[in-house]
Amino acid sequence: MKFTKIIAAALALLCGSAMLPKATVGAEEVLLDSGIDYTESTETLGNPGAGYSSGVAVNCKPNDTKVYNPTASLVVLFVDIGGFSSGANGTTDDSGNYTAGTDYDLDETFFTNFRKTLENCRKNGCTIGIRFRYDANGVRNPEPATFEQMCKHIEQIRKDGFLEDYKDVIAYVESGFVGCYGEQWGGKYCSLEDKAKLLDLLLDVVPDPIPVTVRTPNIFAKWAGIEESELGEYVLEPNSKASRVGLYNDGYMGSDSDLGTFHNRERDLKWLRQQTYTSYYGGEFSGNLDFAKQYDTYLPENAVPEMYYSHLSYINSNIFKLYQDYTFGKEYDVENVDNSAYYGETVFKFIRDHIGYRFVLRDSDLSESVEQNGILKVCTKIENTGFANPIMQQKAEIILEKDGNYIRTAVDANANQWYSCTTVSPEFDLKLPAGIEAGKWNVYLKLSTGENDISETNVRSIQFANHDTWNSALGANYLGSFSATESDKPQTDNDFYQINTEQELPHSDGSVYTYQNLSVVDGISSNDTEYAEDKCTVTDDNGNQLYITNNDQYLYVFADLTYDAASPVYNLSFQNKTSGKRCWIYYQGNGFVYFNNGVPSGCVQKHGGRKVEFRIPLGELVDLEAGTEISNISVTIQDQANSWVNAGSAKADSYILQDNFDVYSAKQTVYLAEKDTMLLTPETSGTGLSYQWYHNGKAIDGATEKAYTVTANTQEDCGLLSFA
Repeated sequence: MKFTKIIAAALALLCGSAMLPKATVGAEEVLLDSGIDYTESTETLGNPGAGYSSGVAVNCKPNDTKVYNPTASLVVLFVDIGGFSSGANGTTDDSGNYTAGTDYDLDETFFTNFRKTLENCRKNGCTIGIRFRYDANGVRNPEPATFEQMCKHIEQIRKDGFLEDYKDVIAYVESGFVGCYGEQWGGKYCSLEDKAKLLDLLLDVVPDPIPVTVRTPNIFAKWAGIEESELGEYVLEPNSKASRVGLYNDGYMGSDSDLGTFHNRERDLKWLRQQTYTSYYGGEFSGNLDFAKQYDTYLPENAVPEMYYSHLSYINSNIFKLYQDYTFGKEYDVENVDNSAYYGETVFKFIRDHIGYRFVLRDSDLSESVEQNGILKVCTKIENTGFANPIMQQKAEIILEKDGNYIRTAVDANANQWYSCTTVSPEFDLKLPAGIEAGKWNVYLKLSTGENDISETNVRSIQFANHDTWNSALGANYLGSFSATESDKPQTDNDFYQINTEQELPHSDGSVYTYQNLSVVDGISSNDTEYAEDKCTVTDDNGNQLYITNNDQYLYVFADLTYDAASPVYNLSFQNKTSGKRCWIYYQGNGFVYFNNGVPSGCVQKHGGRKVEFRIPLGELVDLEAGTEISNISVTIQDQANSWVNAGSAKADSYILQDNFDVYSAKQTVYLAEKDTMLLTPETSGTGLSYQWYHNGKAIDGATEKAYTVTANTQEDCGLLSFA
């Protein structure tokens, strides 16, 4: 049975009114401090395109490319295409003699399934680094028989277009391909000339503005047509191809030259410093830590200033083995940044939390009250205590929120230029909609990357390092609040937009959206209606609770558990009562995921404190659809550090998936002048839905499409518009 959902998604109050002049900003307006705690928190943040990288080896062979489901904030995909290369797919006899195999073009299975992996990354809120490589095991000369065949593989990648289609979530592409591990040594085509040719081709194939990173600075020198000795004096032209070139350093801190990465460390770092305002620097810590400790390079008093100087944006997790026994203090401070919040923490924690960018709200002042259609002023100060600035393109928005309903507009704030060890002072003069509801509104700044739709508004967003300012449902940072007051002179400008902008920005039409009653997989209760009592399936004698709900796309399971585990493993299990198919998925603390039905595409788990949330896609993965009954539903925490004992659980007997969908649109009041028109289009998750629009509760003849245009011809047109 199809449920009918009555939706107050577009409430229009239509009032004939002459257009009045726009409000102006009072020059003497006194702004009020937001009352936010401006000290830096020491929370470890997983912000997009920076920080700890999670590596995933993507196994690709002719007619056999695997699909993967990464969930980390920054995922490096090591795309192993040696199966298509004669230098890697041959045979080796007992004496170690290698017989070359066969070169193949990349095939349809490769492109189809690699796209599925990229799509999983997008749905899971990841950002992506990519390295194509012919070798994953340190085997010499793994490339195809000819340089031209390698170029053909690259041209196939261009022609397929997946780099273009997913460029909004791709942080960078390493030049990779040649040599052992794709690290550009020990291969057929590892001369400087060949690597410069490869860089030139990739800068053309990889869509602008995605950076392309090289393994060593001298490759850039060769490509740029300068002597290596001139690197330190190279002047970078803004917005040039050269500005997209960064460095992947897979010998990081491994010696005084980072295992041959640098030929003159001071000179090469001078070159790198200017490159990394617009491109990436990161890589892998040296695996041989005993060898690394023969040098002073890794010592905190040397490493921390260099991380700031070189703008380190990402690194793998071997770092903890070097720095977990050092304590951060004043002796490791650098100029023009306040790191005092970390005094007494381990150097490991300090470095981990400052890789890439780290924004701290240092001041926020707002108008106390603003009339409808008036100007809201917001003045802020934001310090970047991280090693780098964001490299991926960021979208900036101001969001006004009241009771879970919100409006949003683009603002002129370029976070890509909020550089390390600097404080910026963005100011926003915002014209409010004429029909904004009177009352207290919360103001948020949202910085995000990626083409996220309304259901993904919380993903790939930047969290500030402040206490109690993060709205996980919106993916936005609290700046303060103000009171909107009713105007005795109704206006007809329903738009919401910034007026003090240096660039032309699109105006928001003032549409109101909501996150009430929606499930946000973030490991916390994101709003007071996310897991309401009617979604509580079970409460046991220990106070453990299990909530279950679904929309047309996902099953959501949320547990609030009492447990004690040194190394928790988060389990969800249930059975499809109709088909008998069982689902068991668990997530370990190190990122390992087990799923008994193959690749858990679209599955996500988040946890925080007592709470753990799971998202399971409907459809073929576990044969779920509306009307399906699942049984024996269990969320269990095991302790991996204690023989995998059950540390806490909550169980429910059954749940029937509802024929349901999400509605993101919320009630909105607008004022229209005579003869004005307005297009009403609600945001919903469902497909194949039918609509009926109503005026003051009476069905409007013929108004059965998703979009409805209202015209203010007479006073009688005023009233309540809704749809079902």
